[in-house]
Amino acid sequence: MGCLGWAVWPDYKAFFGGFMLGAIGSLMGSWHLAWKTSRLGDVITTGRKARSGFGFLTRAALALLAVVVSVRYMEFNLAATVTGLIVAPLATLLLSLFARRRS
Repeated sequence: MGCLGWAVWPDYKAFFGGFMLGAIGSLMGSWHLAWKTSRLGDVITTGRKARSGFGFLTRAALALLAVVVSVRYMEFNLAATVTGLIVAPLATLLLSLFARRRS
């Protein structure tokens, strides 16, 4: 969506670029959470004691890195970057609510 918007409206490069970098950071955070959840499930099924949580600090650092790169180095819009960071968790929430409603 960001690439298409950037191609159609090149004057809004700062908004679409920030959104895309935020969405990439959001996906990286979601993949990290999925990996940690899978790893925690493996630890629980084997009966070992889990030593770590879900990696909130790592995901927060990924989001902060996306914001810093987007705003400081690429000079994209901060609000668009933060909106992009919300994309993957919101999509996951909506898909899970729709899946729960169907069953």
